[in-house]
Amino acid sequence: MSTVTGPSTVPAPESVDAKKKTPKVKAEGEVKAAEGEAAEEKKQRVPRPRLPKLGDDQIITVLRPNAKTGKSAVRFNQYRTGMTIKEYVDLMTKEPHNRTVGEVWADIRWDTNPNRNLIHVGPTVVDVPPPPPPKEPKPKKAKKAEAADQSAPAPAA
Repeated sequence: MSTVTGPSTVPAPESVDAKKKTPKVKAEGEVKAAEGEAAEEKKQRVPRPRLPKLGDDQIITVLRPNAKTGKSAVRFNQYRTGMTIKEYVDLMTKEPHNRTVGEVWADIRWDTNPNRNLIHVGPTVVDVPPPPPPKEPKPKKAKKAEAADQSAPAPAA
């Protein structure tokens, strides 16, 4: 009786579907061109300017009340005109919100973005601009059959 020690040297059968794929090799010129383009992209990128740090004593003015929906609306509706940044951060980091300080600052940054203009943060309360006038509805187009009836002359009686 003989005992075999060590790993078996019998190769495992390969399935027909498992074919080895050979990687495509790029020509040297293609590789250098790709590296050159990547280097140019890095040179062309301009870092965004760092946003100024808002002080804890800055005062919040709500410019668009009830501007959000869903879970973010619950957080947004906690803003009060005349509230300081510190009061808002303290409120949001406690129960029931349990937000981290970073998450609260992310919300403040998002809401103070000039493109959104949801809240204003500054040393004093600012006047809230009036909402824009509602858009006038476009006149509805007449259906083809109704348009034909209107353009046809009325029969003479």
